[in-house]
Formats: sequence, structure tokens, C-alpha cells
Amino acid sequence: MDFDRKVFVVFGATGIQGGSVAKAILDDSIAAKQFRVRAISRDPAKPAATALAEQGAEVIKADMEAKESLRMAMKDAHGVFAVTDFWQKMEYLAETRQGKNVADIAKEMGVKHLIWSSLPNISQITDGKLTAAVHFDGKARVDEYIRSLAIPHTIVRLGVYNSFLLESLVPVSSDPPSYKLVFPEPVHLKAAMPLLDPSADLGGLVKAILLRPDRSLNRQFNIAERYYTLEEIINSMKSLGLNVDFQAIDQKTFKDSIAARGWPDFLQEDVVQVFQYATEYGYFQGEGIEQAHELVSQPLTSLEKSLSGSADFAKLIK
Repeated sequence: MDFDRKVFVVFGATGIQGGSVAKAILDDSIAAKQFRVRAISRDPAKPAATALAEQGAEVIKADMEAKESLRMAMKDAHGVFAVTDFWQKMEYLAETRQGKNVADIAKEMGVKHLIWSSLPNISQITDGKLTAAVHFDGKARVDEYIRSLAIPHTIVRLGVYNSFLLESLVPVSSDPPSYKLVFPEPVHLKAAMPLLDPSADLGGLVKAILLRPDRSLNRQFNIAERYYTLEEIINSMKSLGLNVDFQAIDQKTFKDSIAARGWPDFLQEDVVQVFQYATEYGYFQGEGIEQAHELVSQPLTSLEKSLSGSADFAKLIK
């Protein structure tokens, strides 16, 4: 019976992160016996939302800007997976505000386990040297707020999506197809990125966090399959048939290139500083990713496996 199962609320349930989490719970017989998924979507009528409903999720609409809406969404919730979407409005202050709203209602409603998807606090880590990486800092500010409220929680800090690499490819020629993987200086071939296929792996990790609070409560996990140097990334792509090389360009030229795609000035500087931070300080500041791996029995998806199964990557090598 449904009243025997605990409610697990998943924000962004039709997105990359929330979709992976909701699917992992719904597809697992052990987890599904313990938890009833309440999937939060901005549009419960969209196909991805109706698909979740067909799998057994309760799908409802909620607004992270409105606390009364959050009270309805989180009513009787045992656990919550919360993620904010910077790219929807590109407003980092809204991300912080929304995350704090979720934390406030989680505290008020007595949520037993809040799982918050975050990123490193670049301003803090660099002692104020790099302060423009707002789409990182906006999420990270919520971390300390959650801790200050003494909510039972787990913070997951995600590495770089494998799909982001494809977005960074610049066409060089079409016959035969060839590309450059372009990043701003000071990125170099030996610089390392912690890579992740969130659609394939995040859900399983969050499921493990939810099912094993004895191993996960009030802890922070860095989530990535492993660290890859840019040289390893290039070699992986080449091994799969893509004609690609690496190029580092000066920061102004890089900003101009993304400005041409319509990115505002503040976001151009944001992205450049993220790359500078990751190169000079390390994306996770030298912290390991092994603790997250210990939560699951299966290895996470490698870059080569992720790319070989990607329809977007396949289009590049045809």
C-alpha cells in the first residue's frame, strides 16, 4: 500500500539530474518498495512527466520561488532530492534563493534526508581571487545554509558532464569531419577534469545515499567517474573515430566566441574563471572521488562508454 511507503520528492524530475534519480528509484524493486516517488516538474503534461507517471510516480507542479507551493510539494516527505536550474534564467541569485527556500521548508516539514546537488564554492576556495564563477557559487552558498539549519542532509558536488565536452568542440572541416576541443588559457593538455555521465550514474548514487543514511547523512560526496586529463579525453575521442585536436586560446578570444552564441558578459567571465579555477586549484581541490564510488557496487560509466552510446557523438563521426 502507498501509505506504507515513504515519500521521496525529486525536484527537476524531467531534467538530467532529477530524471536520473527518479528513474533509479522507480526501476529498483527494493527502493520502490520503500519509497514512493513524488516527481516535481514545471510542466506535468510534458511527455517526460507523463512517462514518470506511467512508471508509478506521483507527478505534481511546484514553484521553488513560492514557499506555499513547496509546502504542498514536500508534504509528508521523508526525503528530498533538490537541484536548481541556473541555465533556465541564468540568474544565480535565484538559484541561491530557491535552494534556501527548499531548505527552509525541509526544516519546517521535518524532512529526514535532504540531498542537495551542488558545486564547489570558487570564491571561497580561491580566497576571493576568482569571484565571477557565479553559477558555481550560487549553489555552494546553499550548502552552508543547509548545515546552519541542522537539517539531516547529504551534499553531492557533481563533476563535469561528458556531454559538455561535445558542446566545446569547434568544427575545423566538414570533409572529412574534424574538430578542435577549445578551452581558454590557462587550460592545458595535462589539466584534469572529473568527468561524469549524470544520466547513467547519478540516479544510482543518490539511490544508494537514500537507502544507506548510516553511510551518507551529514556528509559531502564528490561525484565523478574519474579524473581525465585533456590529453586522455582527446585520445578517447580519437579511439572512437573522431578526428580531433586540443587548442587553448586566450581568454578574450574565448569570451568573444561564446558571446557570439548570445552569452551575456557576466557568464563569459564566469566560464573563463571556472576553467582557470579547475586548472590552478583542481576542480575538487585535490579531494578524492572514491567515497562516492564506495556507495555503489557497479563501476560508473567510463568516458569511452558514454561517448560510444551518445547519439550526438555518433553524428560527429559520420
